[in-house]
Amino acid sequence: MDPRLRRLQSDYELVREVFSGHPHVALTPLGTRLPPENYRVEFRLRGLVLEGDQPAYRDVHHAEIMLPRRYPAEKPYVVPLEPIFHPNIRDYFCIADYWAAGTTLADVIVKLGDMIQWRVYNTASPLDAIAARWAAEQEYSGIFPIGNVDLGVADFEVAIRSHAREQPIPAQETEPELAPVAVMPDPADEPAMLPPPPDDDDDGLVVMLRSRG
Repeated sequence: MDPRLRRLQSDYELVREVFSGHPHVALTPLGTRLPPENYRVEFRLRGLVLEGDQPAYRDVHHAEIMLPRRYPAEKPYVVPLEPIFHPNIRDYFCIADYWAAGTTLADVIVKLGDMIQWRVYNTASPLDAIAARWAAEQEYSGIFPIGNVDLGVADFEVAIRSHAREQPIPAQETEPELAPVAVMPDPADEPAMLPPPPDDDDDGLVVMLRSRG
């Protein structure tokens, strides 16, 4: 079997084993090809969305994972299907800091869940500068992480509940109030800077030089 197909098959079998019936992750292969190259994932995890200038809690998020032609030498491409407020998520999830060729698809899904919950984030090289600035301002507020579900730890409830995904999302013990995002002034709204008025002495010097010519 082709090495890429072997890896795709291994990933497919592993994610089915790990996330089948999972209370916080629902995984759907896209297309008819087996093993799949694309997946849609539903995360039932506490994360954030930006509503105007106010971050707000959201408990369900969707993403699509595309495994490129050069996978696993090339990392998966992951896009959110709804906006997610996070320094390293915008048009796509930036997973470069966590990716290596030996990283399994199950590991990637766990890391995506950690990102959504703000269990991991990097403000040094953000995709979303507004989220990065807000995170830096809230660093010592005690609100992080936003969610507290560890997808890397087996959940005993998965083994005893046949309809685990139908269970309601557990309420958070506390729901800290979220500070609004500071609005930065738009340079277009600032008055134009006019050049300084000419210096009278300089004008006189110019006239004097011209008169000598």
